[in-house]
Formats: sequence, structure tokens, C-alpha cells
Amino acid sequence: MKSATIWQRTQTFFALMCQQPRRPLVALTFCMTIVSVCEGFGVSLLAPMLGLLQNAASTNAQTSNGTSSQLAQVFTALGIPFKGWSILLAFVALQILRIVAQFFRENISTQVQCDLVDRLRERCFMAVLKSEWTWLSQRNNAEYSNLLLTDVNRIGFGVNFFIQLTSAAAQLLVYAVAALWLSVPMTLLVLATCILFFFTESRLRREALELGAGLGQTSQRLHSTVQESLQGMKLVKILGNESRHLQKFLQSMQGYRGQLLKFQRSSSYSRARMQFGATLILAVLLYTGLELRRLPIAEMAALIFVFSRLMPLGSQLQQHLHQWLHALPALENTEHLLAECRKVAEPDLHGAPSTFVQTLELRDVSFQYPGRERQAVRDINLTIHAKTTTAIIGESGAGKSTLADVLMGLLRPDSGAMIIDGNTLDDAARVQWRHALAYVPQEPVLFNDTIRSNLLWAVSDADDTVLWQALEKAAAGFVRDLPLGLDTVVGDQGLRLSGGERQRIALARALLRRPALLILDEATSALDMENEERIRQAIVNLHGDLTVVAIGHRMATLKHADQVIIMEAGHISGQGSWTDVQKSD
Repeated sequence: MKSATIWQRTQTFFALMCQQPRRPLVALTFCMTIVSVCEGFGVSLLAPMLGLLQNAASTNAQTSNGTSSQLAQVFTALGIPFKGWSILLAFVALQILRIVAQFFRENISTQVQCDLVDRLRERCFMAVLKSEWTWLSQRNNAEYSNLLLTDVNRIGFGVNFFIQLTSAAAQLLVYAVAALWLSVPMTLLVLATCILFFFTESRLRREALELGAGLGQTSQRLHSTVQESLQGMKLVKILGNESRHLQKFLQSMQGYRGQLLKFQRSSSYSRARMQFGATLILAVLLYTGLELRRLPIAEMAALIFVFSRLMPLGSQLQQHLHQWLHALPALENTEHLLAECRKVAEPDLHGAPSTFVQTLELRDVSFQYPGRERQAVRDINLTIHAKTTTAIIGESGAGKSTLADVLMGLLRPDSGAMIIDGNTLDDAARVQWRHALAYVPQEPVLFNDTIRSNLLWAVSDADDTVLWQALEKAAAGFVRDLPLGLDTVVGDQGLRLSGGERQRIALARALLRRPALLILDEATSALDMENEERIRQAIVNLHGDLTVVAIGHRMATLKHADQVIIMEAGHISGQGSWTDVQKSD
């Protein structure tokens, strides 16, 4: 992926911000404006207030640049006496208004950040869910989890830093205007020095972008290491490889930590430079104002106050800019994923599932995975009649699972066609066709929840009667003997149940859909003889009620099939009834 320029990343960020609801953004802008205006007017009151307090006998005390006389005219126009107490009250009122506006600004800012993160995370997750299976199967799952959990959060932090950056810039502008009102030459001197410092930080800003990109890469490696280790924990313990996996985890963690520390050092260095510069500027300001220009004490005190606030704001501006730039690569990663997902998105169709009441045909179907040298299946011609059982057998790598994915509409054939009841299944109908299917893989997918909740993934509104009927059909009556019955928690990936029990729960969930086609992919290959027999008997009992395609390599398990398909090196090498296949052997 080619890295974008700072300008391109900035455009992408503003495009993202423009997609957010306008009302909270307008409210946020309003609060930021109120805070900045109150800061500016409050500062403007300091010099005349100090002057009046210094010389209480004179109501027309002025500073050398006439700020008091200008404010006196404003107060007079509003019908307010220009006294020390009235200026003090105005100053306090402005500070109270600033505090209230700042309170709402902080809360609205958090709301904007959370809303943006939630919407972006939803967009990314939905984009992944809607992508073609061919593309998804070639990706690393850790990339998705890192992006959804880490990168999107980093974008949220970037939004927060951008809001703080904007707020600091607005306050900086207001303070600069207030300082210009107090003393134009002194202010121009300070602003010129600040601008010079800003341009000398360009290398550190580029470094912040690079470190942000590096953090994303190391974070993905850390997610991948953790995910692989946890998924293979059983094998890790059996092989005694705990120390090896720990070492790999520590290496990934150290890489991630190294990127964080590099950025922290870069930020600290930038902050130290700004603070050093601020100290020099303040020293020059004091010397110039007191020794060279001999400004009045009241005006000088106001200037010192303004610049003591202005310089930290400049440092904050630089720090927020660095943090924002550091987060921008995460947005680039997110936009890249969304763009890829859009290219491989499945059609978003709604409607009733496709019907299958007569025949399902594959005509000259071939498919090759990207990056593979040979076709996974080639020149497949196959007819499956409704409410029959078809067995597909063959050695590992023969193409059985790929053929199942084609039958389920997960894979689009490179050539050939799938025809259901005389209608060719095109891209626009593949999603609807999958709604009419049920699938039981070799390793059943169960969630760390109750048996009831796992079953309801198939039909969300099924009542207990329907659930028990499906369990009985799947030979899963053992659930009645569990202390909590349907409310038994199965554990992570169903590990609190035996392999045979997990498989029967998965079969019951598939049957709840009342599918037009049930596909069993090596559903009994990992089971012992007793559990295999239970599953086999359950499949036999379904014969004639629905269409079943059973994939496996154990001939005895599949002998009840109406037709048997023998796969070899991606093509059909034999086909016929159970008796025909036995004779050919």
C-alpha cells in the first residue's frame, strides 16, 4: 500500500469529519467560539483594570496605547460605569461564561469522538461481513481485529486531538489579537519567533507520521501473535511450547512498545524545544518592555499575563498537532480496507430465500484460488435431486470442500454455472440462495453462551418446543440430562462439551433453519465410533425430508446415500449409487 502525503491524509480526515452529524459539530464550534471570545475579552480587561486599581483616584486612567479609553467608550455605550469594580465584575462574568462553555465543549467533544468511532467501526465491520468469501479466506483475521479494536480507537484519539488542536488555535488567535491591542511591536516580535519555531519542527512532524504507521504494523503483529497462540493453546500445551510462544509474544510486545517509546521521545523533544523557546521569548519580552520601551507597569503586567498564556498554548498546539499526525496512518489503513471491501462487496439484496424443489445442477464448473497454480475443482458436472442424499468422498485436497463452497454460493465459479430448478444462479441471487441453506463444518462453531443462545442464531424467535424438536432430530437428547438444560453455557468454542456433543448441537442449529439444502462437511471425521454412529443415524432419519450433501472419506458413514460422487485432484473420477461405487472398487 503506497503511503499518502500529509495533505492527502488531511483531506481524508476532513472528509470523515464532514460525514458526521452536523448538530453536535455546530454545538462544538459554538462552544469553542464562546471560550475563545471570553478568553480574549477577559484578557483585554486586565490592563485597564490594573491601571484603575493602581490609580483609583482617576476614572480615566489610560495605558499608553489607549485601550482603557476604548473600553470606557464600550462601557459608556452599554450604560455601565467605567470603574474598577465594574471591570472586575465583567471579568468574572466572562470567566464564568468561559467555564460553562468549556464544560459543554469537553462533553460534546467526547460525544463526537465516540459517535465517530462507533460509526466507523460499524462501517468497517459491515464492510468485512459483506465481502466475498474468496477475498476473506485469503486474509489474516488479526488484520481485522487490530483495525476494528486498535486502529479505529486511534482515529478516535486523533479526532480528540484535532478538536483540542482547533481549540488551542482559536485561543491562540484570540490571545494574539489581545496582545496586538496592548502592544503591536511586542506582539509581532513574539509571533515572528513562534512562527520560526513552528517551521523548525517540520522534521518532527514527518517523524510523527512515520511512527504512527510503524505503530499500526507492530500492533497488527501483536494481535496476530496473541490470536494464533490462544487459538492453538491446546497444541501449545501438548507440545510443551509455552516458552517459545511466550518469546514470540514478548518480541511482538517489545516491537509495539518500541514504537510507543520512540514517539514519546519525539514528543518530549518537541515539547522541550518549545519550552526553551518560550523561556527565551519571555526574557526578551521583559527586557524589551521594561528597559527599552519602558511600558507602564499595568500594561506590562497584562502583556506578561497574555504571553504567559500564549506560549503554553503554542506548545499545546504543537503537541496536539503531533498526536493528530501520529493517528492519521490509522485512518489511512481503515480507508484502505474499506476501499478493498467495496471492490469485493457482495450484492446487497433482500427478499425470500431461493427455492429448491426439483434439481440442482453444476455444469462445467471450474474454480481456482488466487495465487494457486492449479484449479481446486475443474469441469464439474453434477445433478442433485431434491430430498435426496448425495455423498461426496475423496482424499484430502481432492476438492470436496471447495465443491461444497460452490454449492453454497460462497465461491463464484470461474467458469460454468449452477442451475437451480432451471434458473441459473448469478451474482445477484447467490446471497439469497445461501439463506436457504444450512451448513455443519468439521469443527463446529459454538459461541461462549448457552445452548439456547447458540441455537437461536439460526432462528431468533424459536420457542423451546421447536428447539427441543431440533435437538431430538439431531440425536442431541443429552441436553435434557444436563443440570441447566438449554441454559447450559458451552464455554469458549464449546470446550465444555465433548466433540460429539458439539457436533450434534451444530446439527440441531442447522435443522432449525428448515433448509432446502443441508451440507455436512466432514461432520463425523473427528468423532469416535459411538458419536459417529449417532450422527450417521440422525442423517439417515433425515433421508427424504430434505436434501443432504454429506462430504467425507469414510465409506461406511455414507453408504445410505442415493448417489456417491468420488473426487480426485479436483474433478469427478467416479459417480453412481452406493452399489455402483462398491463394484468399481
